[in-house]
Amino acid sequence: MWSADHLRFSFRLGASPKYPYRVTLFVFVTIFDGYVDEPALLGVPPYISPYPRLIAGVLEELEIPYEYITVDMWREGARPRGDVLVVTGGAIVPGRYLRGMPASVREIADVASAFKGVKIIGGPLVRFGITGRKDVSSLLRIFDHVVSRDLEAFLYELLGNGTPEDRWRTGEEWSRWLTLGAPMVRGHPDHGGMLIAEIETSRGCPRYISGGCSFCTEPLYGKPVFRPPEDIIGEIKALWENGVRHFRIGGQSCIFSYMAHGVGERERVRPNPRALRRLFQGIWKVAEPDVLHVDNANPAVMAEHEREAMEILDILVKYTTPGNVLALGMESADPVVIEANNLNAQPEEVMRAIEMVNEVGRERGENGMPRLLPGLNFLLGLRGERRETYTINMEFLRDVMRRGLLLRRINVRKVVPVRGEFRIKSTHLARKFRDEVRREIERKMLRDVVPWGTVLRNVWSEVHVGGYTYCRQVGTYPLTVVLPYRVPIGIPMDVKVVAHGDRSVTAVRYPVDPNTASLSELKAVPGVGEKRAARIIRMRPFHSLSEISSATGLSEEELSAFMSLSSSSSAPPPSPSSRGGRVRSRTSS
Repeated sequence: MWSADHLRFSFRLGASPKYPYRVTLFVFVTIFDGYVDEPALLGVPPYISPYPRLIAGVLEELEIPYEYITVDMWREGARPRGDVLVVTGGAIVPGRYLRGMPASVREIADVASAFKGVKIIGGPLVRFGITGRKDVSSLLRIFDHVVSRDLEAFLYELLGNGTPEDRWRTGEEWSRWLTLGAPMVRGHPDHGGMLIAEIETSRGCPRYISGGCSFCTEPLYGKPVFRPPEDIIGEIKALWENGVRHFRIGGQSCIFSYMAHGVGERERVRPNPRALRRLFQGIWKVAEPDVLHVDNANPAVMAEHEREAMEILDILVKYTTPGNVLALGMESADPVVIEANNLNAQPEEVMRAIEMVNEVGRERGENGMPRLLPGLNFLLGLRGERRETYTINMEFLRDVMRRGLLLRRINVRKVVPVRGEFRIKSTHLARKFRDEVRREIERKMLRDVVPWGTVLRNVWSEVHVGGYTYCRQVGTYPLTVVLPYRVPIGIPMDVKVVAHGDRSVTAVRYPVDPNTASLSELKAVPGVGEKRAARIIRMRPFHSLSEISSATGLSEEELSAFMSLSSSSSAPPPSPSSRGGRVRSRTSS
């Protein structure tokens, strides 16, 4: 099992009640994070998933030294070192990423092939045999140990007892290792910036009793296991103490089903508002998050148990931060497709859930975004899909528009064939539907969600594309904000919306200081343009907006909508005598 070139063993007495003769390994471990994207879990930057934190928790408990590197760090030249390489990853629900693409099969193969020690791999890509729609069977042959259950539990058995056992973690281990592993977040490239910790509340789906949705992997875990509120609060406290300021309670199939009544007896479980109130109140007692969001909701549960659902919505609006999005599991509005794929809800139930969220959540919050809005997922290639499916889906979205309801996000994507084969029958119709959604629905919806002139707070610059800077707020399904000029990467700023695209907005930094702004920044201000921007630069510094108004012909009202003079840049120049005094003082000293 172990090579003498890699590992040296010693034994110590009484190390653990479970293992009275625990094996202590004098080894060094590298945790390689290839990123995950699952139906109920996200770990693509700026997110960090629970998986590497759980692995780190095991190593912390066993007092085994380790380092943590991400696939992006590897792309920039970092290489695994030490005796044991532990790889986790798997894009089971591949999405569109602004940065931080999940590791490809080829990249994981390159990492493992170059490593000379013991190689262990686990996570979703092993459990479901796929990542980014690519089969991983050939990749797995490179590794010494392939773990199909919980990688952290396997490591605990292997490194703590010397006996490999592929098993599931216990509930107590789950929370203990997450708390112990919290310090590893300091090694993430986004620590101190946009880093957001994905928090698991449960594993499994209440709809497991019927097999759940045809495409989804979450029901395969069986009956849901819920973490007690106190365990989750303890994990967040540990992460907060290690510098994490953004959290998403996203690791569940449905936030309304957390610790619900009737799990295992019926699919549409009755929500438990008391448990969620205890959870969210407790979080704010141990931390003061800059961002606290959630993910995933079953609209059928919301519609069937409206009183409890409305109480939970009030809890979410009160205790989470603005810009929050509830992704509703719809997938299709076509009754034929719904039946063929055992989907969550009927269209009228989804519509009612959308109305409920809008009733309590559409008020604009302090960061410029509505407090809580629904999102919708549509899947292409589901069983039973027909020509009429696309028409039915579009009509549902038009009905949402007619009712004046807001949707923050509409995600249209292909089904990933994890639980069987799925095929789009008409690529032409699928592409037409996607384009119609973007052109007819999303652009108009975006204008209502963030109207022209909306100020968005704490928007972080992330990547440069040509002469543009792509930015986002930290959160669940954040809106892409494009600045038509370059600013330094990795800084938070306030911006003002000046135009709308299909899925993004164009904005300028707000307020613009005309005495310090670049030509590109000035000409992007509505009404200024290149000639006026050049004139401002030639004539500055200015000491009042009225001076700029005289120079440009723009009214002070127009200018004040986007510009402001900072006290330092607009201060009157010192008199010649005072300048001379300072020079003489320096000369004489």
